[in-house]
Amino acid sequence: MASPPPIVEYAVFFTLAVVLIFLVGEYLAWVYRDQANSNYELPRLLTGLQRLDSVFTPIENAIYRLSGIKPKREMTWRGQVKAVLVFNAFIWVLLYVVLYFQNVLPMNFVASNTNQQHYSGENLSVFTHTFAIGIAMFLTPATGLALMPAFARAFNNDEDPRLGNFYENVVRGVVRFLLPFSFVIALVLMAEGSVQTITSGKLTAETFTMGVQNIRVGPHAGIEAIKMWGTNGGGINGANASTAFENPTPLSNLVLTLAMPVSTFCAIYAWGAWVGNRSHGIALVAAFFVIYAALTGVAVIGETGPNVAMEVQESGLTVDQTAGNMESKETRFGPTASAIWGLSTTGTTNGGVNSMHNSWTALGAFSLLFAFATNNISNGVGTGLLNVLMYVILTAFIGALMIGRRPQYLGKKLEWQEMRYVFVAILALPVLVLVPLAHAVVYQPATDAMANPGFRGFAEILYEFFSASANNGSGLEGLGDNTVYYNLVDGAQVLLGRYVPITVQLAIAGLLAGKKTSPESRGSLDTDTPAFVGLLIGIVIIVSALVFLPALVFGPIGELLSGGI
Repeated sequence: MASPPPIVEYAVFFTLAVVLIFLVGEYLAWVYRDQANSNYELPRLLTGLQRLDSVFTPIENAIYRLSGIKPKREMTWRGQVKAVLVFNAFIWVLLYVVLYFQNVLPMNFVASNTNQQHYSGENLSVFTHTFAIGIAMFLTPATGLALMPAFARAFNNDEDPRLGNFYENVVRGVVRFLLPFSFVIALVLMAEGSVQTITSGKLTAETFTMGVQNIRVGPHAGIEAIKMWGTNGGGINGANASTAFENPTPLSNLVLTLAMPVSTFCAIYAWGAWVGNRSHGIALVAAFFVIYAALTGVAVIGETGPNVAMEVQESGLTVDQTAGNMESKETRFGPTASAIWGLSTTGTTNGGVNSMHNSWTALGAFSLLFAFATNNISNGVGTGLLNVLMYVILTAFIGALMIGRRPQYLGKKLEWQEMRYVFVAILALPVLVLVPLAHAVVYQPATDAMANPGFRGFAEILYEFFSASANNGSGLEGLGDNTVYYNLVDGAQVLLGRYVPITVQLAIAGLLAGKKTSPESRGSLDTDTPAFVGLLIGIVIIVSALVFLPALVFGPIGELLSGGI
């Protein structure tokens, strides 16, 4: 069956995304209504969601009793930072212990190995995937979810430094947001043919040459669901979501692709509901959605066109590229669906892939890297909202100064104390990417890992450091990154790229929460107008371009201008 025209696939996807962002955004706003100290009320059409309290509340209370969590114990921003570090240290220790001892733990059915990534899922046992990686895939996005209502309190509190209870927010995020949606997605995947087992670990099959092949199987559907909904990335198979075990059909591909923007943009929409201004939330979604849709359009144009490297003629034979650039893409998805997935991956902190990005055209690769340059557009579950708000606060500050008004955002005065932390949060990505990049391109062991020379080889290293620093995790591939150098550099980038922004963002929340709320007046900057949306888009693009344009010129832009070679 022929694929629909690219414009149809593009339009259908973004229409569905808009509808789902609204519905899930209202649901998420309801989940954290009290924790955000908000006066939020469900729209009349969705009031039936209140019945879910009778289902979720007993589960949450049981978790509180078993774990000793006291949900009414309030925390300041310092208490929140401490809780984040302690909680994530626990996750790290759990992962380390299970990974180190997986050979002696049960359910160890490792069937194959690969070194194309820092680690491949096929190196891990079923037990490790189920009780280590799987658990972490729930708890790490729950960390980001827990910080959102704390930041909302910064604007809803009036001279009150208390930002709620981090652990209560984690529990609500897992029970009410991550588990239910992941369960539904997993059911869809299993209905489409995705594998879900924890009993065998491998499937033995006879090959066409009468040989025997052991194929890695495990809890594919469950891991894939939370991998995408929690913007985790990774996967059981080395080939990731291009495999039929993880992503068997065009429908499963559509569901998984939608999961990435919906789970991140819904938080941006919920922000407006929490602060009592849905129009503002819609304006913020519109601003970042325009960037996301525009870059996706660039990717579709790039990948539905021919791949210059494949324009060869030998013995009178040529490569038919009427369908677009099909190198390293699955025929069941095609170039358009692969391009939309690719931008959804680098437009969030989800590292899952359904095609190999190093085979993309120069124009397509540019769109991927520019999405990184904006700090992953909508970024990750929970933490994405906080990163977006750094640009929003910067825009409110600059916009007010441009028209001679007092810098203020949502009734809270913006002063130098908050703005210095905003600049740290925004500049963390450029520092973490560009400083190691300058060293890597002149360090022989680092350049030896490049699979391609010239512009594409430079782009491989740039992508690698973008992916680590922005907590994405995907790879342009082609780069032999499983070396001591890249493991150490990327490990440091991952840690600093996650915890430096979180710390300064909570510090901003603490500063703003202690301030008195000023009522909006004629002297206040309107933050729900087309003018504000345009200014916000401009600032995001200008900041990204100014900082990263030289590096992009040595990568995909240079490759594009040189004819794609």
